[in-house]
Amino acid sequence: MSEINWRDRCWVTTVFLVRKDEKVLLTWNGRLNTWIPIGGHIDPGETPEEAIKREVVEEAPGYEFVLIPEPHYENNGDVKVLKPYRFQIEKVPHHNLHMNFVFFGKCTRYTDIKENDEGDKLKWFSKDEIEQDPIMIESVRKLALEALTQIKF
Repeated sequence: MSEINWRDRCWVTTVFLVRKDEKVLLTWNGRLNTWIPIGGHIDPGETPEEAIKREVVEEAPGYEFVLIPEPHYENNGDVKVLKPYRFQIEKVPHHNLHMNFVFFGKCTRYTDIKENDEGDKLKWFSKDEIEQDPIMIESVRKLALEALTQIKF
């Protein structure tokens, strides 16, 4: 049986959380000096869904969300179907390749915290702020804007 390559490929998951007033939550990444979605590494033995739920608890305590589309069961409950918005392979300067399960989520509860568990800033971005931010990575900008169009309350 083959093993997952954990050495030069980081398996990660991210979520673009959208709240009712049509804003997207992003966190500051000091290594990249830009805004990115909530997320992180998938621990061995975790599913992408379990990892993103853990990451939201760690990085945005008090926040609750549902994945869009919501996971569902098929085949009399034998098959759980997750539909990430996309799966992307990213070149990241400090980690070689990120194998990233990208999700969209509808925020159902949130607090006013301004920093995550690592002291990085958290900020809700409107469509205009996303479009005008001078340092946001284009792939993040594109996905944040897509999340705003996909998530309906």
